[in-house]
Amino acid sequence: MNLSGSARARAFTLVELLAVIGILGFLIALVVVVNNSLPARAESVACVTHLRSLHTSFAAYIQDKGHWPQEPEELGDREAPLEDWWLAEMAPYGAVPEVWMCPSIKRLITNKSKNGRPKIHYMPTMFDDQPMTPYKWSTQPWLIELGNMHGQGANICFPDGSIRTMDAVMGPG
Repeated sequence: MNLSGSARARAFTLVELLAVIGILGFLIALVVVVNNSLPARAESVACVTHLRSLHTSFAAYIQDKGHWPQEPEELGDREAPLEDWWLAEMAPYGAVPEVWMCPSIKRLITNKSKNGRPKIHYMPTMFDDQPMTPYKWSTQPWLIELGNMHGQGANICFPDGSIRTMDAVMGPG
């Protein structure tokens, strides 16, 4: 049985078939790798967004009150932890509890403390009650993320609203 010339022209050779399978395999592998990194990238972007929101809230607080939030001295005597005070103090300025939580930390650990209250994942720096102190040093962080959740060191929020990683601030170590 002899194939006609037109039948031969329509058939795939084994090499062509293997090439198509190889290309498809490469594309599928590429899609799987990209899809696995997308959630981590989205969490990193959300974390930066949360820090920017907190920066805006703190800037509004300073503009309204004339100074950085001052922890009350009697706070150490109360049963409510410091995180509750920060949540209550900054809530009128748009710092809702969800904004205080890094999505990566929230995913990796329990997002509630032992007493059921929200956990704060960004720690504010303490400043005195002078009006310009929070803006006095451009390299003094306003907020620092707990831990290295995004692979480049903790995210840090500065007085100008910029967010940089600890690795970027400290340089290669």
